[in-house]
Amino acid sequence: MNAFATQLVVLAGNTLRELVRSKLLYNLLIFAVLLIASSMFVAQLTIGQWDRIILDMGLAATQIVGMLISILIGVGLVAGEIDRRTIYPTLARPLSRGTFLLGRYAGLLLVLALNVLVMMGVLGLVLHMAGYGISQTALQAMLLIFIELAVLSAAAIFFGSFTTPMLAAAFSLSLFLIGHLLGDLQAFGKRSHSEAAKLATSAAYRILPDLGLLDLKAQAASNLPVASHAVWTGALYGLSYAAVLLTLAVIVFRKRDLK
Repeated sequence: MNAFATQLVVLAGNTLRELVRSKLLYNLLIFAVLLIASSMFVAQLTIGQWDRIILDMGLAATQIVGMLISILIGVGLVAGEIDRRTIYPTLARPLSRGTFLLGRYAGLLLVLALNVLVMMGVLGLVLHMAGYGISQTALQAMLLIFIELAVLSAAAIFFGSFTTPMLAAAFSLSLFLIGHLLGDLQAFGKRSHSEAAKLATSAAYRILPDLGLLDLKAQAASNLPVASHAVWTGALYGLSYAAVLLTLAVIVFRKRDLK
């Protein structure tokens, strides 16, 4: 293992240990578990299709809590450390800024992966108690939720590399909201009679991530099959976008004056 890989693994491990001691992480995790567990009681208020209610609430809870972890904790890993000036001892070591960002990102991904696995386990348990099993589409939806969280984490790291924690969180949250409305925005642009609106929506669709491609919650709740190639195409799209954001973050962070 070369020096870069060793530093990356060590920094990712340190980040993981730091985050598992975070009270914010546990508060969000407990909230998600309670929300998924409560879906069992909400489902009993409906007539039939309990699995649809449980899956809808469970996947939504996993996505929303994961989004909060990605943004709030992701921003704090870079912008928060710069703001608190705790980044200087770390960068004083023989460690490049690019390795620092990638190590922090890798550690955050490990936390998010554990979070998604816990949510999937709780969701499977609740479904089992209701007399159902977790479908393949639900597993595919969980996978793409994790990919979406990887994109949001990369966005938080990117925005945190050049701005304040508050602005970085606002930009990342805006990216999440717009990303899920991008399909509707594109449809609006096509129906619009304004050339300026068409150009603006077309540019937004090309630049911003279409997170709707990573959203299978409706299909999972309705137990509709999804083609494997659509899942892997969406996953590849999300990972490619995250890689672009991380590359930009490294470029910007290397040039940033931290004094």
